[in-house]
Amino acid sequence: MHYPVLGVLNIKIDVTFRLLNLDKYQAITLLREVDGVTYDHHLQKSCFVGSVSMNQSLDNLDDLNIFFVRQQIPLQDCDILITVTSTHNQRTVATPMFVNKILKHIDCQLTFSFHPPKITDTL
Repeated sequence: MHYPVLGVLNIKIDVTFRLLNLDKYQAITLLREVDGVTYDHHLQKSCFVGSVSMNQSLDNLDDLNIFFVRQQIPLQDCDILITVTSTHNQRTVATPMFVNKILKHIDCQLTFSFHPPKITDTL
């Protein structure tokens, strides 16, 4: 998603709900029950980390919430990762409003990540 900041369109914000301590069964169930999911094995913690890509229309929030409740995921085992990619060194970036709706359903911690844009070599 691209969001204008002070008239500049060079900012990309991605919102990902992360489940940080899943077993293999939970990871596979998450993949089957919720759209926009990927998962990876976390070798150091011997668990799986599920990532759910969220969009402004929150198409998958109900399914995510059902999974979260059924699997009894502790709040400390999840977060919402907000990744900001900008061509300018923005000091202030507004969190998209739909993140507030996610927090109303699952009140977990917010984690922010700031990245410069990827520059491709044209040589």
